[in-house]
Amino acid sequence: MKSNIGKMIKGSPFKREYIQKELNVSRNTLSNWCTGKTHPSAPELFKLAELLGCKVDDLYETEKNPPN
Repeated sequence: MKSNIGKMIKGSPFKREYIQKELNVSRNTLSNWCTGKTHPSAPELFKLAELLGCKVDDLYETEKNPPN
């Protein structure tokens, strides 16, 4: 799965620092979500989607040719 979290945050009116505070996560955690190194828990996904005004489905997309 490819993370769209970084793209969604860039398109939002919020700064990363605000999102970190709202979700009670570290800068490193949010960065890892944006790059796809780690993934938010289900409750965090829903809270992030609500904050960004999008659907949970918008935060990720399936890759056509996933790496081996």
